[in-house]
Amino acid sequence: MATAHRLGPFPLGVVGAIEPTCCEMPARKSAPLSTYRTPEASRDVIALVTNLAHLLRSAKWTSVLPSVIDAAERDPDIADMYSTLQRGYSAPFETVIERAVRKGELPKKTDAAILIAALTGPLFYRRWFSREPVSDAFAKQIVQRVIRQS
Repeated sequence: MATAHRLGPFPLGVVGAIEPTCCEMPARKSAPLSTYRTPEASRDVIALVTNLAHLLRSAKWTSVLPSVIDAAERDPDIADMYSTLQRGYSAPFETVIERAVRKGELPKKTDAAILIAALTGPLFYRRWFSREPVSDAFAKQIVQRVIRQS
């Protein structure tokens, strides 16, 4: 049993059920976001970030994820599940960034982990901290600023 923030004990299976349902694409359990392939990496990144923004606005899992993260701080099984889930969300970003570096659209020194954090962090900040809208327009602005500074 794990304990999530103020929710009391619940079985790991309940938390584990978040993984296949959060992605809203059951056939792609390990990669909840699709990897896009357009002529320009910036368009691929815009598609990924706006898709994530849409999920943060509409997916049911967004209301329980903070509790899962909290529980993962104390329960190694939940931490493993969350780590796997997070790798699945990062994988399409890594693929697009690596392709952009190979094509010369991003500098060879690009650190994918830092770029992913810069692209996605503002969305999570708005969703759970500032409670401002996570609009597609905001997502596109983040991509334009981050890519321009890369």
